[in-house]
Amino acid sequence: MFPKVTIIWRPNVWKSSFFNMFVWHKIAIVADESGTTRDISEYEYTDRVNDITYIVADSGGLDFSSKTDEIAADIIQRTQEAIKESDVLIWLLEYDKFTDLDQSILKMLRAKDMPPVIVVANKADNENAKLEAFSLPVVNNFHAFYPASVSHHIGFAEIKECVADILREKWFDLVSEELDENFIKLSLVGRPNVGKSSLINSIVWKNRVMVKDMAGTTRDSIDTKFKYNEKDFVLIDTAWIRRLSKIGTRNIENWSVMRTERSITRSDIVAVIVDGVDGIHQQDLSIISRVLEENKGLIIVINKWDAVLNKQGIDKEKIMGRYLSYLSEKFDFLPWVSVIFTSAVEKKRVDEILETAILINEERKNKRVRTSIFNGFIEQAVLKHPPTGNRVAHKPKIYYGSQVDVNPPKFVLTVNNPEHFHFSYKRYLENKIRDNFWFAGTPIVIEYKGRGKTKDMSK
Repeated sequence: MFPKVTIIWRPNVWKSSFFNMFVWHKIAIVADESGTTRDISEYEYTDRVNDITYIVADSGGLDFSSKTDEIAADIIQRTQEAIKESDVLIWLLEYDKFTDLDQSILKMLRAKDMPPVIVVANKADNENAKLEAFSLPVVNNFHAFYPASVSHHIGFAEIKECVADILREKWFDLVSEELDENFIKLSLVGRPNVGKSSLINSIVWKNRVMVKDMAGTTRDSIDTKFKYNEKDFVLIDTAWIRRLSKIGTRNIENWSVMRTERSITRSDIVAVIVDGVDGIHQQDLSIISRVLEENKGLIIVINKWDAVLNKQGIDKEKIMGRYLSYLSEKFDFLPWVSVIFTSAVEKKRVDEILETAILINEERKNKRVRTSIFNGFIEQAVLKHPPTGNRVAHKPKIYYGSQVDVNPPKFVLTVNNPEHFHFSYKRYLENKIRDNFWFAGTPIVIEYKGRGKTKDMSK
């Protein structure tokens, strides 16, 4: 377990910019909008200069003045919980301003059993500004004071060196662990209010993501490592997906859409969450299309199944079969995808998502068809249904084939001319491959190769 460094702050001190500059990676969303950071975002950071690795946690802005603001209260609670788990705190202030909110944070930091605090005064690039932040009273756990400037990248080397020194004093001296192929990289995506955050909480059994019945609550991505049935998982939480037509190019939600797309790219397997009560929307189909474009493993999760069963007039014995028939009409091109009916509220069948992900991971990464077996299969498939040419004069012919890659599974068939094959023959071969070798839950890539040409038939 890596040590943890948490940044605490009041709103509007350029904290997210500071976080991004500190880890040298665009993780926190930067925007001139109060309350942008609502969750505790974490990043595993390796300081190569000081040869140490730790978790940097980007907390929400502490506003003790909002007594009736539910989100502000939630942020305070989450930040306080993060502080308890931290080994070092970085308190970010403004160089020339010390407000009543800062005074409230100071009072909190004076409590017993607080970790060491590094006080950082941002916006120190103004030489004429009065040094207000460093007029603080001495507190026992305050370890050091540093002026800094995000815009001019001032003070970061000194701050990181101080963090490393404190952690080494606590006997932390760790280097980064790489995510090898043994980790199952799983992301959950879906339209707003389909219960994605509740499912994540049910999976990891820890309230890591804010759960509220409101759109757009989760804005920053949060990755969580955990074990299930002795398998290593990385759960890649994504920002809510919005329709691009409803997002301004400079709107903060646009960042969330782009981050969701990056999360899909980073994943091996994607669970698309669908609201069981609302049914399938066009946006659900768009999300699935994006997953397939990336050739990722796919699980369709029908959430809020408890609400479906509680609807008046529902035949509980037949509703699941009818729903599967409804899905087969919507997803007739996805017969190889597993469908799981879950209730995040009641924590029912949530583990099936992980069990299915383990199966798909095995199919994607570890299953290989021997070349001799595959060529015997191809011979029988062609004998049963010879390929159809695009023209009468074109006689397509397959010479041999083999599986050349995994994650996703990829097959290359050497042919006389890729252009001679009708596009429908690819679907026939894919169906026959699945009938014989399964490859459950994952797309497979088929390429025709002939006379120096390769034609990707996975699209």
